[in-house]
Order: sequence, then C-alpha cells, then structure tokens
Amino acid sequence: MKKLIIGNFRTGSWFLHDSFIEKGFMPLGELGNNTLNDRKNKISKFNKRSKVVGILHPSQMQNSTTTCLRLCEIADEIIYLQRQNTFEQTVSYAVALKQTDRYDRSPWLRNRKIYKNTINDTDLKNAFLKLEENYEKIQKLYEKFPDRILTLEKDLTHKPYPNKYNYKGKWEPPYNFKMLGDD
Repeated sequence: MKKLIIGNFRTGSWFLHDSFIEKGFMPLGELGNNTLNDRKNKISKFNKRSKVVGILHPSQMQNSTTTCLRLCEIADEIIYLQRQNTFEQTVSYAVALKQTDRYDRSPWLRNRKIYKNTINDTDLKNAFLKLEENYEKIQKLYEKFPDRILTLEKDLTHKPYPNKYNYKGKWEPPYNFKMLGDD
C-alpha cells in the first residue's frame, strides 16, 4: 500500500508520516526535498516498494508538475492534509524559514529551538506567498485526484509545539485558505 501525504507546510505532515512507521511502512519523508540530493532515489523507492509512505509538498518539485501527477497516479491512497488556521500556519512557517539552515532539520520539527528574534510583516507576507503557491498546486492535484482529507485541528491529535512562537504584531493573512472539499 503506497500512501502519499499531500499537504502544505506546517499542517502536521511529519506527525502523520511518522504514525505510519509504527504500522510497518517504509518512511521516505518529503519526496520533493532534495537537500541530500536523494529526490530521485526516494521517488524510485516510492514507485517500486509496496508498503511505503511519503510526503509531497508540490512546490518543492519546482517545475515538475509531471512528477507530482505521476506520484498521485501510482499512490494507492492519497491523504490531503490541511489546516484551518491560516494565520497560525503562516507564523509557524515564517519562524521555520528564519531558523532554517541547510543541515539542521529541527526548525521543521517539534523540538525546534525557541525563536527569540522578531518576525515582521515582510517575513509573514513572504511566508504566506510561499504557502499560497503550494496551496494552489495542492488544489489542482485535488481536482484531478480527490481522496481522503484530514484537517490538523479536527482530525489529528493537535498539540501545538511547546516552543510555539508568540507573534504580537498586527499582520493578518489577506485571506484564509479554502478547505479542500468545501464548495
């Protein structure tokens, strides 16, 4: 059973991904993340193995819509992950982007360091634009390959990070991302 988790950043994809490890699935992580120059190898394993789980953030694939579509075609189950609170998602993503360096994955995980600097309106606007790009690609995939939808706040054991950044500014997202499956 090939399980493909498609979601935007900061929706709980790693939490869900790791829950399948306990069920004996081979974990492939983010299929489009090429930090370790292993994207082709991960995609090949997803194609060849039978009990695997991988995460797809379509914007990581840059100009490879064909690869995203192919992954959806070979997946036995697609689980779309989304988040109701676009504001919290954007703040969390902005913090992770600020903390990221090439070799440290912790900004993306529960045990990330406490961010002590300030997130400003430009940081949040840029984070929102990146989330929006991914959101639009996810919408297009969902239109072609509708399947199971999970929402972080409703369907997963949502436990905000203990080191959650407390934004005190006035920035608001231009709009909230529409929930998949809502007409």
